[in-house]
Amino acid sequence: MRSVVRGTAVAAALVLALTGCEESIPAAGGEKAPGIPGEAQPGAADPAQPLVLDPTTLLHALPIESQVGDVMVGGDPFLAQEAEAAEYCAKEEGVSCAGLVAVAGKDMEERSDSSDTRVEFRLFSFGTVEQAKTAVKGQVDRWRKADATSGGRWQQKTVDSGADETEAVRDDDADVDVVVMRLGTVVAHIVALDVLPENVQHAAVVQASQVQALGQPGSRGY
Repeated sequence: MRSVVRGTAVAAALVLALTGCEESIPAAGGEKAPGIPGEAQPGAADPAQPLVLDPTTLLHALPIESQVGDVMVGGDPFLAQEAEAAEYCAKEEGVSCAGLVAVAGKDMEERSDSSDTRVEFRLFSFGTVEQAKTAVKGQVDRWRKADATSGGRWQQKTVDSGADETEAVRDDDADVDVVVMRLGTVVAHIVALDVLPENVQHAAVVQASQVQALGQPGSRGY
């Protein structure tokens, strides 16, 4: 039995709520002339700055069950920082963890005793974009080595997540999909067991949207 995944209404509403602008009324005597279109305004975020998340926001960027599927249930999310995060990364992921600031994760399963459907979300926050890119490359290299020793079971897949980088593979024999995305300095891992391809794509879009909505370009917030 496979889970039926709903649309991205919840994620879209969150994005709009977090990115929407509110008009402010200047204090008396504090009026400023309207800005010239196309001119950078003081205090405006620099679009050239990479997306980053502080540890607390990283935890909040994990999807909730209703965003992934209306039959999904999950346990409590976890958060590890600094040395604890590096230890987790080295043990669980087996890839480069240089510059890792924090890791957050959450697992979800279908609400059914007869179903094997499971989706695991992991978010890794790095100090720089280059460190995040190195982590993605390490994961891809790990897949290639595993594929070489398994007789070509891992097949490259295309997942349009909206992230800066997206890599995805599938093992048909085990019915497992793995998606790795990079959004600025944040790397997201999704492991999906017994999940339809369109639902894997949905989970990737939801996770990418969450990170993008909560990301603060150029500042970790602490």
